[in-house]
Amino acid sequence: MISTLPQHEPVDLERSPIVLALVQLQFPAILSIKTDEKMVARYQDRVRERYPYFFVGQQVEFLLGPQGVAQQPAQASNWQFKDIEQNWTITITTNAVTLETRRYTSISDFVDRMAEAVLAAKEVFGITVQQRVGLRYVNEIRHSEVEKPSDWRQFMNLALLGPLSDDAVADSIESTAQELRLTTSDGSLILRHGATRGTTVALEPGTVAPEGEFYLLDIDAFNEEGRELDVRALGELVKSYNSTIYSLFRWSMNDQLFEHLRSGEDD
Repeated sequence: MISTLPQHEPVDLERSPIVLALVQLQFPAILSIKTDEKMVARYQDRVRERYPYFFVGQQVEFLLGPQGVAQQPAQASNWQFKDIEQNWTITITTNAVTLETRRYTSISDFVDRMAEAVLAAKEVFGITVQQRVGLRYVNEIRHSEVEKPSDWRQFMNLALLGPLSDDAVADSIESTAQELRLTTSDGSLILRHGATRGTTVALEPGTVAPEGEFYLLDIDAFNEEGRELDVRALGELVKSYNSTIYSLFRWSMNDQLFEHLRSGEDD
């Protein structure tokens, strides 16, 4: 929680801008995960009913810079377990369990799925300590009335926009990229935001990148205090992060844009 931030109870949005939601547990590296195929196979047996597809992949990082969003492969390999529709993915590395989805529905469903994935990892891999817990939502806000970055001034909180809120430079700005780091009552939060084009996520097979402007709100709440892994307590922490992220999300925009997202109706 950010005590000075107005608190809002999360509500369902008809036009949700979430394009990717991730929750991750990091733990001290267990090298046998990489070398013991039988161990990975046991984990697959635990999650195969809900996530029947298995892939060996490579991590991808997203960088927001002056030229917009760029993707680059990371060095670590991973093991991925996907559902039938391939909308949900569990990713296992030697030091992390990550659950991600492009079809986010609710925090209760998200936490339930996370608890299943983490509990299986705890029992199969012998994880006893959590080093970092993070919840991240990548929001791409789009509006038909936005044709250039300065148009976001009619929808976003001016305190967030920085130079975009200044008439002297706003109409000359082609894109923006900013990062805020905040302290919360139960950890830290990073907000990466800006006006840009395209998309921040890897495209699904058979799809093309959206055209036009969007405003990125990439919000990552996390705690890096090492402690004993307790799956139930982990779920409560993630729910707390969700409330904090939602309040920051709500603060970032005016009532007109929020109602546009909530109702799904054009203004």
